[in-house]
Amino acid sequence: MASPELGRARDLLSHLVSEPEATMEDYRRLYDEVLANFELPADADVQQVDADGVPAIWVSAPGAAPDKVVVLVHGGGWCMGNAHGYREFGYRISRAADARVLVVDYRLAPEHPFPAPLDDVVAAYRWATTQDGVRQVALVGDSAGGGLVTGALVQLRDGGGQPPVAAVLCSPLVDLAGEGESLVTRAERDPLPAAALVGAMGGAYLGGLEPKATPLASPLYADLSGLPPMRVLVGTDEGLHDDAVRLVDAVRAAGGQAELEVGEEMVHIWPIFSFLPEAQESTDRFGEFLRKQFAGA
Repeated sequence: MASPELGRARDLLSHLVSEPEATMEDYRRLYDEVLANFELPADADVQQVDADGVPAIWVSAPGAAPDKVVVLVHGGGWCMGNAHGYREFGYRISRAADARVLVVDYRLAPEHPFPAPLDDVVAAYRWATTQDGVRQVALVGDSAGGGLVTGALVQLRDGGGQPPVAAVLCSPLVDLAGEGESLVTRAERDPLPAAALVGAMGGAYLGGLEPKATPLASPLYADLSGLPPMRVLVGTDEGLHDDAVRLVDAVRAAGGQAELEVGEEMVHIWPIFSFLPEAQESTDRFGEFLRKQFAGA
């Protein structure tokens, strides 16, 4: 039987699709209403910043190491969400990983389709690596943000410069062709109509491009060799379950290191739900993963 907290998380995900005739502006409002449930602690250090032309927010827990940075890329189907709404998640990551967190406010589709959001993530990452005293930078993303992080890893590998130390992907959306069987087989468990959202919002992000021919946007189809260590989280009760599993398998097949955490009865992007005990536990685990990668770099 689901806990009251998990029931609340499921209700919030259902809220995202509670208006059958919703416009894109409606979806953005609904997502902002969800994110408003996550209260930023009073001791958070928060600063707006221009990351080489990309709006972003520094978020740090007290005592976070100044030489380590996690670039956080929010979810929202490439079309919704913002850095402000992810400050609380950034705070928890800062505390768990002992690092400052840079939350990126990348441009949104459909007004700004691929490659604009990815370009913003890469630009913000590169900016972070140039800041005084910064020695190591990792990446974290959830849902579409996980897809953006994966695409950024590939682009950064091919483009030179300081490589990321590691990456964490929470319920990553990496197959815009929508071929994961779980989009159908787990649909009844998921409070979100994942297949429909992948088609609609993924289509808005692609802007008419073909998913498999655009691997930086749909990175399950990219060359995944030579990427930094990653940890991938996914719930049993989400349509994107197979995206995460197939990504881990593909990275391992390419010779890379990828850990997989499957949350029993967990829903899409469960680590962002601050009131959920499992969210704090999962954040602590991937924070420890990041600490180890920082220490070993």
